[in-house]
This record gives sequence, C-alpha cells and structure tokens, in this order.
Amino acid sequence: MAVDKNYHKKYREDYKKKMKYVNVAVPVSMYEELEKLSELEDKKVSTLLRNMALAYMHQKTFVPKDIESELKEFIFLVRNVANNINQIAHHSNVVKHMVDENGLLMEIKKLEDMVRDYTLQQLKK
Repeated sequence: MAVDKNYHKKYREDYKKKMKYVNVAVPVSMYEELEKLSELEDKKVSTLLRNMALAYMHQKTFVPKDIESELKEFIFLVRNVANNINQIAHHSNVVKHMVDENGLLMEIKKLEDMVRDYTLQQLKK
C-alpha cells in the first residue's frame, strides 16, 4: 500500500503548528535526581519534567506514584466514613432523634486534618 508522499510532509507541518519543543539545561546532579525519580514513576525524564512543570503552571501539586496510591486508599476510607454518616443520618431521621452531631463533625474534621497533614509531610520528602 503506497502512502501519499505529501502525507508525511503535511503531518510534520501540522505538528509544528500544534507543538513546540522546549530545551532545558540542568546541572548533572539535578538530572541524576530527576533520573532516580523518573525510575520510581516509570516515566522518561522528559515526561516527568513536563508533568512537574504543568502541575506547577496549573498550581497543582505533582503527586508521586507511591503517595498517590496511599491517597486512593485514604479516599476509599473517607468515602466509607461518609457512607456511615449517611446511615446515621437516615437512622436519626427514622427515630426522630439526632445523634451527637457536633461530636461527629469534629471527628470528620480530625480525619480531614490528619489526611492533609500526612499528605503535606509526604510531599516535603
């Protein structure tokens, strides 16, 4: 099957209009750090650096893979807590008597603080 000779040329021209290359020079020691981190993330150094730059640009935090899996587990646990709270609220509506709402909300606040503190501590490493 013959490919149109102009196809590749047109593709390259269109690609140049959509994408730009950015070259970044870093000291060898920083590159070695990036290389170690890229191995942990199973990504190329350039992909890792691009993801980190985009996260910074969009004012988001780059979350390493190991911390991300722990966060997913936290989210699962928090959702279980939310489900339990929903069941408590339903029970309170059925028996027309509210459980200690303030105590319950304080426990949720403590959980939220623990998750935030843990996450920030891990990201500082």
